[in-house]
Amino acid sequence: GAAGFSIGNKGYIETGNTLGGLVNDFWEYDAMTNAWAQKADFGGKVRRNAVGFSIGNKGYIGTGYSFAGPYLKDFWEYDPATNSWTQKASVGGSGRFLAVGFSIGSKGYIGTGANFFVSPYYKYDFWEYDPATDTWTQKANFGGAGRYAATAFTIGNKGYVGTGYNATDGNKKDFWEYDPASDSWTQKADFSGTARRSAAGFSIGSAGYIGTGYDGINFTNDFWAYNTATDSWMQQANYGGSATWTAVGFSIGDQGYIGTGESYTKSFWAYTPGTSSCTIPAN
Repeated sequence: GAAGFSIGNKGYIETGNTLGGLVNDFWEYDAMTNAWAQKADFGGKVRRNAVGFSIGNKGYIGTGYSFAGPYLKDFWEYDPATNSWTQKASVGGSGRFLAVGFSIGSKGYIGTGANFFVSPYYKYDFWEYDPATDTWTQKANFGGAGRYAATAFTIGNKGYVGTGYNATDGNKKDFWEYDPASDSWTQKADFSGTARRSAAGFSIGSAGYIGTGYDGINFTNDFWAYNTATDSWMQQANYGGSATWTAVGFSIGDQGYIGTGESYTKSFWAYTPGTSSCTIPAN
């Protein structure tokens, strides 16, 4: 239930649930030196299942679940140049956890998720954040059914959201493309693995990747690539760690990274497209 993002050649993991409870510690991974460094604690309250993304040279974390909340909508900006957090305008709509987020160009997006105090419990609203004006604007609702624990990534000028869970339909495998130019959603080929929730995702170049998660019976470690040109999925080498869910995924350059997750693991792995293998960087 941690959150993460990448900026340049650095990746970041923060917040989440540990054996000792909820935390707000914040860690930077340097892909050049394969080393971790602790940074300034996340500025908001401790939480799990928040959303993270980056825009330019800043990182952002928002929403999530805290026992003293419980469903959050606060939103924070991290500046690596000053190693500091600044609270920004709260996310639009109701508080939520297990939402998805991604960035396209100079804007960020957060949507879906759940709030079991505010109907509809499984969200399908979507919101755009403009850091230049520190404002949120509601956009077209997500194209599929409301859900939480979906997976998202960005390829070029499009966002992609799929998988997830709601109580009516259970685990899901539908997959949708968001075009900010037309503010519209288009359904694409279903995810080719089993329907699941709480998977990890990232993009590298023109391909998107989804793997791990919970399919309703087992934690998983299968890993799949999405090709935008052919609207098709192809299975890749399994995730290198144990089958898991609620892990963090991000990409740095031509490598993707997945780490943490159930059961409270510190495992962290790198994936290089075309090598059919995962390797283990520093834990």
